[in-house]
Amino acid sequence: MAYLVAVWTFCLFLARVANATKYGTIGYGINMFHPFCCYACHDSLAMVYLNCTTFSESSGAHDGMSMKLLKRMDMDMAGSTSDDCYATDEPYLQSFAYCIQSHCDIEGLSYEKQNACFREMAANGLPVPSLEDSLPTVPPTEELAEHAMWLNKTMQVNEAYWKADRGTIDEFEHSEVYHVRFSIIVMSLSVGIPLLAGLWLWLTALLPTNLRQDGLVIWLQASFLLPALLRKRHAQPLPFRLGYLPNRSMAGLLTLYVILNIVFCAVPYRSVQPNTWFSNRNQEMAAYIGNRTGVLSFANMALAILFSTRNNPLMYLSGWSQTTFLAFHRWAARVAILQAVVHSIVYTADYCYYKDGGNAYYAEAAKPYFWWGIIATTAMGLMAGLSALPLRMYAYELFLGLHIVLAILSLVGSWYHVDLRFSKNWGYEVWLYIAFAFWAWDRLVRLFKVAYYNFPSGTSAQVELLPGTNVVMLTMFPGRHWKAHPGQHTFVYFPTLKRVWENHPFTILDWGMTSPLSQARLASNSSSGDQTPNKEGSVKQDLEPSTTARHRHCQPSPDDGTEARFYVRCLFRAQKGATGELRHALLKAQSPTTIPSLVEGPYGGLELPTRALLRHADRIICVAGGIGITYAASFAKQFAHERANLRASSPKDAAGTLFPRCKQFTLAWTVRELELFQYVRHNLLPDLSEGGLDDESLRYRFWITGTRTGEGSADTTSTAFETQPQSQPEPVILPDKTIQVTAETQTEKLITTVSGHRMDVAQVIAAESNASSSTLDTRVAVLVCGPGGLADEVRFQVARVARKGVLVDLIEETFSW
Repeated sequence: MAYLVAVWTFCLFLARVANATKYGTIGYGINMFHPFCCYACHDSLAMVYLNCTTFSESSGAHDGMSMKLLKRMDMDMAGSTSDDCYATDEPYLQSFAYCIQSHCDIEGLSYEKQNACFREMAANGLPVPSLEDSLPTVPPTEELAEHAMWLNKTMQVNEAYWKADRGTIDEFEHSEVYHVRFSIIVMSLSVGIPLLAGLWLWLTALLPTNLRQDGLVIWLQASFLLPALLRKRHAQPLPFRLGYLPNRSMAGLLTLYVILNIVFCAVPYRSVQPNTWFSNRNQEMAAYIGNRTGVLSFANMALAILFSTRNNPLMYLSGWSQTTFLAFHRWAARVAILQAVVHSIVYTADYCYYKDGGNAYYAEAAKPYFWWGIIATTAMGLMAGLSALPLRMYAYELFLGLHIVLAILSLVGSWYHVDLRFSKNWGYEVWLYIAFAFWAWDRLVRLFKVAYYNFPSGTSAQVELLPGTNVVMLTMFPGRHWKAHPGQHTFVYFPTLKRVWENHPFTILDWGMTSPLSQARLASNSSSGDQTPNKEGSVKQDLEPSTTARHRHCQPSPDDGTEARFYVRCLFRAQKGATGELRHALLKAQSPTTIPSLVEGPYGGLELPTRALLRHADRIICVAGGIGITYAASFAKQFAHERANLRASSPKDAAGTLFPRCKQFTLAWTVRELELFQYVRHNLLPDLSEGGLDDESLRYRFWITGTRTGEGSADTTSTAFETQPQSQPEPVILPDKTIQVTAETQTEKLITTVSGHRMDVAQVIAAESNASSSTLDTRVAVLVCGPGGLADEVRFQVARVARKGVLVDLIEETFSW
């Protein structure tokens, strides 16, 4: 419900911003030169002097004149005709009135519209007589000469010039309408396609089995929606860290998006010659293309901002992760930047080659609107260059800071570029309003989440370093309780660290109610070193764990006399920056510590389409690699909780659960550090001997790939994942001992631990799919969270079994930002 309220608020916010523009855009609320016959009459008389025109030695003050006049006025004219002069000059008013009547009657324009245009245009809004009162008693018979400079009596406008101007303004506005129309199409499709994708996921979850097994549906799922673009590489970066390849469905959508923008930039353009604005066809086409690419760049800039936000409503409705939307953000930004560059190049060429050579360019470049445009384009180009993957991976916080500064600079530059040039006359700023709205919406919601979930009591965090690893456990006590779901993550600020502005996303592993005092005491106990495998017996015990030997502090209960508090727990591997500072402080303190923190969240978890897939799955296999267990364990906990509640209640109570149909949940985890495995296995995963889980509904399969223990050991699952076939558990050589790893004795069919070998993903996925193939209506959902290589292998194997007709869906969480 909170998400739906947020989406509704977001829509109201956009409507409010759109209403603030008052006029809309060209063709949708703003008409540039309607009616054309009237505007052409005005233009035909705008270049002549009247009896009341005043003269000076030089007059270069053309600021504030309309765009069309600046396009074609002779800049050495020294005369100045004021609005009062136009309002009182009888030959001008009669000539203008007669031109409107004679031309607009032929075009079928009503008298009311003719009169309204006359009153508005004759003296720039100053009071003038009505059209009927201004008509000459005797129709004029003499026509203005082509290059006439004076209007001393009532005359007909030059017909050739009127026709040329009528065609010029008609085609120019026609082109401007296309700019807006194409921008609306691009934005509508970019927003609509994720919604359609979410609808597809939702429908596939609800489709009857016979329709899911239709050949077309199987082909779409196995050949287009699931596979990587090129064999297996998707979540892994390309060689030399050139970037990430989208999967086939994403690649298809991105290709459509790019081609659509190319086509919209290229067609349709029509040339009108003779033209009263442009001296030749090349100059005319340069203006059309420059304006088209400028407007489309603004629209794509707004999309890029929307796709980058944490509070993007499309994530909840589409089922796409933030990683997916960030991929679309990058491509939308690239397209916007290229269009801005083309816009700049075209107009530079226009001024350099078609308007008095370099002199015209330097004169125009000296104007504030022009150099604000240069600033915006330069900032966008720098933003693209500084967003390369190597920089993001090496110094993400530096990249993020530069990215935000350059984005603000490009938006500010774009705003002044159009505002100083057109003074909000033509609605070009509407696209920037939309971009500002997306950015403001995200920032306001983020600020609201920080304020709401951390006050009034504030948020404290207990931090401890897991023995023998560089993995940190963070237990936070937010100021307010929220309804946690598996798969969620939250951003955390650490105000007492050096870089207080930094915030980091952490997957929520566990949540519940506890007493801060008991938690602190038990957390301290957990760091006493009793789990460090420095003896043979402890090593063997951890390789063959007992389902009853568990530390209870991870299922805390409040102390007597102490109020229980809501907590969320995360595990993360310490890197550089804030997480490295935390690890350093823990090593120095040699004990767990409590620090102030702020949570911003929660985010993700159980979007509508994802919830539908899980609710209709009969079997679930959750694959985790390394620290990705934080994502997988939350789903295992939810399944165990629902299973225990189901046994204590009636079957009808399963209607509101996440796994109402799931008969078997398999957690497959590959990890290098034995210490991390020991801690998670004993403390953070549901106990299979409790809650009625010994009925094979929940199964664990573990692979410990490291052969040594010790702090700081690297997690090799973060490198390119390689699978090795293994039909039987193999011997594991550990210091001073050779151990044959087999299934656990007490729950023989429920837990399997293999050491010294990587997970055979093909065997894991195939085992579940073969089990499900015995029943035609069985559906399998595969969840994966881990290093890119593991995720890519899972995707490859899921697509492989899908081609065999297995009803399988994939939910991937990789955080490839």
